[in-house]
Amino acid sequence: MAAAQQQHPRDRWIDQEVAADRYKWWALLVVQLSILLIGIDSTITNLALPSITSEFKVSVASSQWVIAVFFVVVALALPAAGRISDIRGRKTVFVVGFSLFAMGSALSGLAPNIGMLIAMRALQAVGAAALLANSNVISLAVFPLRQHGLALGINGTVYSVGFALGFTLGGILIQLLGWRSIFFVNVPIALASLLVGCWILRSDQLEPEQKTAGPQQFDLPGFALASIGVGGLMLGVQHFAKEQSLSTLTVGLTSAGLAGLLGFIWVELKQSHPLIDVRLFRIGEFARGSGTRLLNNTIVAACLFAIPFFTQTVLHFNSLQSGLVMLPYSLGLAVAGPIAGHLSDRFGPRWLTTLGFITGGVALLWLNSIGHGPGSMNQDSMLVIIKLVGAMLLLGSASGLFVSPNNSASLDAVPLARTGTASGVIWALSFIGSAVGTAYAAAMLRQALHGQIEASIYLKAQDTLFASLVALSVLGGVLCYTRARGPKSTIS
Repeated sequence: MAAAQQQHPRDRWIDQEVAADRYKWWALLVVQLSILLIGIDSTITNLALPSITSEFKVSVASSQWVIAVFFVVVALALPAAGRISDIRGRKTVFVVGFSLFAMGSALSGLAPNIGMLIAMRALQAVGAAALLANSNVISLAVFPLRQHGLALGINGTVYSVGFALGFTLGGILIQLLGWRSIFFVNVPIALASLLVGCWILRSDQLEPEQKTAGPQQFDLPGFALASIGVGGLMLGVQHFAKEQSLSTLTVGLTSAGLAGLLGFIWVELKQSHPLIDVRLFRIGEFARGSGTRLLNNTIVAACLFAIPFFTQTVLHFNSLQSGLVMLPYSLGLAVAGPIAGHLSDRFGPRWLTTLGFITGGVALLWLNSIGHGPGSMNQDSMLVIIKLVGAMLLLGSASGLFVSPNNSASLDAVPLARTGTASGVIWALSFIGSAVGTAYAAAMLRQALHGQIEASIYLKAQDTLFASLVALSVLGGVLCYTRARGPKSTIS
């Protein structure tokens, strides 16, 4: 009887392998819930901005902070969230993120004025930072190195699904229930995700092998200097785009931002437990991947900010029509993301990321051609619909080609015990890019969207905006082309 109950060591090993394989997919499911939530919120707010601007009777320069403050706060909170996750545990921070996001969403929907809405969006952003700082890290922790591209490709796909749901849900909800409903819809998703995360995730499976021990102090000087740096640069970019000149205010804000960032680097190099380990940027692949991610998000955010205003105020589409027109972006991202992630595991990120920027530049040129030519301002024109759908599909495919290979290569270049911090840095830079892109687009289009909108004035401003975005795409392509050839190497 005892002999019959004994299990061969090979069978025990197989059982462990099966359990580990099942767990990685269950853990990835929890990650996908968080990514889906952020994806939905990323696009719903863009569609609502014209309605918010109208209801609160504020300028575009004021209402754009509903989007921009989310990006700025996430960018500032991400490194701290990544650092705290490395110290206190990824599951704990991840679950807290769901709670804060749900609270911020509910209060945003109840906001009585633009100031309160912006403040509650900031609270929502803190929760998003806790989720995003851990999403890729949890995926990499539970999947073997050979499947990192696959896992991150799935992350990108689910994000694109959220992106798509944001457009369609946003269009339907705004059309039927008003813009406040777009925030309330986040609450049940976040609370359900909170319960699933508490049930499935295992803390011991998610932590690095060398976890920081002992009491830690929050790096307040570093956080303050980073806030000055990011805020100053963002406001400087916005004022430069608005004034089209190097005014005293523009130079002062930009100088304060640069001084803040330089001071931040100096402080972090001296800290025993820095908010951001700036030494990570000595790793060439990580530095390049972080920089190009910032560029990519700047371009995409500026474009996605402009399109709803173009479709709703120039072409006179309603919210649902605008959402459906932007849906192809998500479809392109959904298709290209997993394919690019798989190919990067075999061939490396160089050509895929370079092609992503080149394709994005072509998409921007195509998108900007809308509104030029006979019948181009007719919302019922089939040519207008074809151009919008085709350009957005191509732009989404470009993002898919870039994001998955770039994320995988950047995180695989750093030691496993520092991936929490590294992931926070990458997400922070991507959201800084989104914040700058949003502010830049708002400033470039500010005069065109002031008062009674004239199509010719708007299109002239959009031409200038998109030309500058194409130039950034060329720069991104050059930077990606300089990265190492071949497949990625093993984490040291």
